[in-house]
Amino acid sequence: MKLVRALCAAIVLSLVCTVVRAAQPPKTQVMIVGVAHFVAKRDIYDSAYTDSPLSANRQAQISEVVDRLERFHPTKVLIEEPFGNPKYQTQYLRYLAGDFTLPADEAYQFGFKLAKRSGDRAIYPIDTWGPSIYDDNSAKGKRIDAYLKAHFTDVSDSEASADIERDREIQLHGTYLDELRYLNTAKAIRANASWYSVFDGMGRQADGAGSMYVAGWYTRNCFIFSNLLSVIRPGDRVVVLMGQGHEYLLRQFVRLNPHLVDVDPLHYLK
Repeated sequence: MKLVRALCAAIVLSLVCTVVRAAQPPKTQVMIVGVAHFVAKRDIYDSAYTDSPLSANRQAQISEVVDRLERFHPTKVLIEEPFGNPKYQTQYLRYLAGDFTLPADEAYQFGFKLAKRSGDRAIYPIDTWGPSIYDDNSAKGKRIDAYLKAHFTDVSDSEASADIERDREIQLHGTYLDELRYLNTAKAIRANASWYSVFDGMGRQADGAGSMYVAGWYTRNCFIFSNLLSVIRPGDRVVVLMGQGHEYLLRQFVRLNPHLVDVDPLHYLK
């Protein structure tokens, strides 16, 4: 009798576990794809491209990248443009209708084209600067800003410097696919992130200017990730196209979140 009761209990427990597993929503797969800016912007370093992404050669390279990312079968494409700005959805719908020419920007050239391939009628901008952690107009803020302006390029980081030089060579002589294959390696992601670790210790005499800058960067990425979470749903297959500097933190957030699965873009960029 005890054996029968034990077997019954085991069966009931097994059924309960099966029901619980079945009731859990599917995890969202998130692929963070680190990209370079086609057009130079204020950043740790500017892009070195000397030609236009709208040229026939570069357009073919863009199609090659989109072809590979499409193999992931994304359901949503998230881009590095201001969160909540309706103009991108308006532009995207015009693009689908053949009434909008895509500018020479990675968010459009990669993001809009991949979203169209996915069959989704929405595009999802998730970028934000987040809240400022100090007042630029205060005496302290002015000291911090003055230090940042004077010393932003003074970081001594051999790992980051080698990464910048390697990336520059690819931009000058390689393809966009070559660039993305490099930027999304663990080595390149770490090298970019190491810059912030070094800069964090600079400017102590200027109200901790380095720490202020790095804290602001981390804050920004916290809010970008919050925006990401606000637009995804269980079971989505999401491609996030962001400047490669964001990749280290965003992928850590994805990996730590029990509802998400981190997808390595290199598997699709091969």
